[in-house]
Amino acid sequence: MRVILLQDIQGNGVKGDIIEVKDGYARNYLIRKGLALEATQTRVDQLKREKTREQVRHQKAVDQYQKLAKELKDQTFILRAKSGDQGRLFGAITTQDVAGLLNSRGYSVDKKKLEIEPIHHVGTYTVHCHFYRDIHTDFSLQVLPE
Repeated sequence: MRVILLQDIQGNGVKGDIIEVKDGYARNYLIRKGLALEATQTRVDQLKREKTREQVRHQKAVDQYQKLAKELKDQTFILRAKSGDQGRLFGAITTQDVAGLLNSRGYSVDKKKLEIEPIHHVGTYTVHCHFYRDIHTDFSLQVLPE
């Protein structure tokens, strides 16, 4: 019996795969537990349409990340923070602060995409952005006293 997997099943396949399994295994386990559906022509066509839509959506996101990475590459952003006499900050600058700065400048960046250690001193730092598998960039963050 041909079934469409609704979840990843070790040894059989991943979600969205159309696989051939024995009738008893399909009816008594996969379909009954909600792990698969019988692969009718209508469901197969619907699955193909969904995969096509997902590929288009994925490609659009990758294109946006590439564009954003090119725009951020080698830029320097200035962030002002309260500091003491010797350049030590009151508090720390985190990825949330950097993401807020980028968003205020028109760059839509999630804080989870940024990689920095908390910054405790005035100075210039390199921020690494990892958007997607092969899409990443670095930019400079200059922390100045208020």
